Amino acid sequence: MKAIYITLLAVLIGFSACKKAAYLTDDGLHTAEVSQNTYDYLASHPNHMFDTLLMVIDHFGLKDEVNNAKTFWVPSDYSIARYYQLKRGLVLEENENATYEFADFLEDINVDSVRAYLYTDGQHSLNTAKTDYTTMDNGTEINGFAYNKQLVPQGAWSYQDVYYLYYIKVRGEPDATAPDGSVRVDRNDLADTRVLCQTTGIKTASGTILNVLENRHTFIADFNPTADSGPFIEDLEDGGIRFTYSVKFKPASAYVGASVVASSAWIADAFGVEADEIPGLLGSSIVFYAIEPDGTLNGTSTANAPGHWFGANGNVVAWGADARLFSEYAATSFTFTIGQFPDRSAVGDTYTIKQAMVYTNRSNEQIRAEFVFNVTII
Repeated sequence: MKAIYITLLAVLIGFSACKKAAYLTDDGLHTAEVSQNTYDYLASHPNHMFDTLLMVIDHFGLKDEVNNAKTFWVPSDYSIARYYQLKRGLVLEENENATYEFADFLEDINVDSVRAYLYTDGQHSLNTAKTDYTTMDNGTEINGFAYNKQLVPQGAWSYQDVYYLYYIKVRGEPDATAPDGSVRVDRNDLADTRVLCQTTGIKTASGTILNVLENRHTFIADFNPTADSGPFIEDLEDGGIRFTYSVKFKPASAYVGASVVASSAWIADAFGVEADEIPGLLGSSIVFYAIEPDGTLNGTSTANAPGHWFGANGNVVAWGADARLFSEYAATSFTFTIGQFPDRSAVGDTYTIKQAMVYTNRSNEQIRAEFVFNVTII
């Protein structure tokens, strides 16, 4: 086990050694059906994407449940490492001399949190997905999950109809879906947590459908109901729209925080376009900005573009001594990833950071969608 801990530690050091982690893109599978059972396939992955996941499975004795599952929404090792960093950071926040080994991490996990990724009620994949939600039952008390598919804007990388698959934790009332699978969050409701799948529809010899979740997913923690709330939606005087989110996360020794999925339908309504057009317009007729505390727009990305690092007062800064939070936007999924500079915030700290998309329509009118994140470190 010591060798395994050292290997995991090396992965985690790689996460923290750079400004922010680079995420591995799974380029491996081109055959929909494999000749191995589910466990053995995960163990033999050429890029070793699931070695740490298998340690979790082995710890709880879930090998047979994994092989007998009809669907497994698979978190990668990167997802598990993100959760380990979060848990370890919380321990060190209380006592900087404390130790937090992987064995401690395993003991802190609720086995039903792992089972929340396993389903025996059917084979769920992109082939069975609809643009409306399909609900599922994982047989645990940690339930309320669904999935759907969302049309990718044509021209992003294909002019054929291409859909992304999402694994969804429903929060409050289920978000309404448009014909293309994009979602609309009703005012005063909670946005559902939507996790993009990077690979879907792998069928193993034991009959399990594997859908591999994106590496930005944080194992278990993304389904925590305190990850974000809102938004409060209000109309701007010039016809634009403002979304205000209350975001809460723990201080940590890692670049972690929470994800917020913006409502593509509400943005589309404000801009007067179709939701699936918006990602393709970003960078041309739609420009992404940070909003400085004095209200001016800052179009220079200082984090992964489009995105910004912010200082304690909500002003745009570069990565470094003045940085407190970052917010980066993923255009195709309408997702803001909000995180922290490691070891720089404490319980009780509050921040307000703001970003915007400004659309110039064919009449040369500018319409703004503002995103305000009130962040509390808990």
